[in-house]
Amino acid sequence: MASTTAFLPRLTTITFSFLTQPLLIMFLLSLLTLYTIYIAYHRLYLSPLADIPGPRLAALTQWYEFYYEVILHGQYTFKIIELHKQYGPIIRINPWEVHIADPDFHRELLPTNTNRRRHRTPFFTKQFGADESIVATNDHDLHKLRRSAVGPFFSTQNTRALQPVIEERVDALLARLREHGKTKKDIPLNMMYAYSATSYDIISEYCFAKSEHAVEDPDFRAEITNGILTGSNYGKIFQHFPFLVPFLASIPPGMLAAISPFYRTFLHLRACITAQIGEIEKSLRSEEGKNAHLDIPHPTIFHSFVNTEALPPIEKSVPRIAQEGQVLLREALPDDADEPVELARLEQLPYLRAVIKESMRLSVGASGRITRVAPDETLRFKPSKLCLRCYPDDQLKTTAEDKEKEWLLPPGTEVSMTSYQITTNPEIFPDPHAFVPERWLGKENEMRLDKYMTVFGHGARVCLGMQLAYAEMYLMLSKMWRVWEGGPQVGGGEDEDGKEDVEEKKGRRDGRTTVGRLRLAEGVTVRDAEMAEDWFIPVPYRGSKGVRVYFESY
Repeated sequence: MASTTAFLPRLTTITFSFLTQPLLIMFLLSLLTLYTIYIAYHRLYLSPLADIPGPRLAALTQWYEFYYEVILHGQYTFKIIELHKQYGPIIRINPWEVHIADPDFHRELLPTNTNRRRHRTPFFTKQFGADESIVATNDHDLHKLRRSAVGPFFSTQNTRALQPVIEERVDALLARLREHGKTKKDIPLNMMYAYSATSYDIISEYCFAKSEHAVEDPDFRAEITNGILTGSNYGKIFQHFPFLVPFLASIPPGMLAAISPFYRTFLHLRACITAQIGEIEKSLRSEEGKNAHLDIPHPTIFHSFVNTEALPPIEKSVPRIAQEGQVLLREALPDDADEPVELARLEQLPYLRAVIKESMRLSVGASGRITRVAPDETLRFKPSKLCLRCYPDDQLKTTAEDKEKEWLLPPGTEVSMTSYQITTNPEIFPDPHAFVPERWLGKENEMRLDKYMTVFGHGARVCLGMQLAYAEMYLMLSKMWRVWEGGPQVGGGEDEDGKEDVEEKKGRRDGRTTVGRLRLAEGVTVRDAEMAEDWFIPVPYRGSKGVRVYFESY
């Protein structure tokens, strides 16, 4: 026994000595090198995607994407468009993912038939930081279940029924703008905050029957908008380092809020949403509160969410529904007269409809690529004639055969497309970066272009808030332009002869009662409204002060 006991320290010493030998270190490094070589060889030559054109470095490692997304700040979307010009309509953009540039393929990738299953990928959904929400649900069937409970609230019919709620908030904004024009006409307003506050109030009222009155706040609750924008930027980091999401969630809220101003706002917003949903659930569980929601003048999403029998109990838990509310509010924010006009009537005004559609096309919507996985079918991709016209043979690194061949993408392949690339395609929208509402006029033109209007996505996972967003824009623009006039010159507010156009103040012009005029602030250019970085939502160039407008009341 004694000899055995004495042997153990010697064995430990020998083992430790062996482990620290240079030979062992070299052996382990050799194994690591061989493993790396095998992974590289497999990705380049043995992968089912090995024949897909594209840069070899992108096929080899996702650090290629990381460089453009994180180091260069949201530039991979633009790099992908550039790569298509070199390699053709289908390219490999990372070891697992194929990107397609054919505008006619998006209906195949995003079918309306819910029986054709399309999963999202964890890499795509990790950026939202709300794993239990609808937008971050990867599985097709679970997404279908969750969407079934909330989808009816965003139908055209229910959105039109919400018109009084939208108009009340729009009127509040117009009153705020008129007051600003009287007392602070020399101070321009950043319209992103004004429009975001309006959307925030509307979606809060619709979700919880409780407006936050952000429109009345002196700064339009700018900290919420800034926090959400910063969160979208962080989303790119979360995609590449998903372990950060649970890690940050494990840090005490007080400590996390002290570290990051964004998280202070984020945590406050989440706490408010969780508290409101908790109150709704508690109220509906009590005898006196069971029918309380019937007294609310409009249906609310989360009263019905908690009451519905379409969802199992786990899908109606307060934390999960709180995440849903958080995402609904976030999706509403980035999407920038006295006698009311019915929404259905406004939607029939051709030029107003054209202005709104052209505005949405240029505003991009969700700027990041949309990735899907077809688990049950092989996707077949053969470039359409429209697509082939976009990529002349003499400009490609690949052969004409590769450009025109049919590609078979096996089940489980990650396939993506980018809405921004479709809505700025010059074959569909000539002079694509110009604001030309007239391109939408005429029934045939509108129907043709509507096929490629992908700013809200398409198919079974089309953006839930699409109809609500359109309703806000119709009501906002129709009221805004009935009472505010535009300055005759961008940034200056003067006529060609240098004299300000101030005649007929406080009167009627073209049959309209006007309260003042608005003009762009000095220094505002088209660049302030163009996408320069992709944070999944479009962001202008760094240093932009936003679209700032002077309001001058008569």
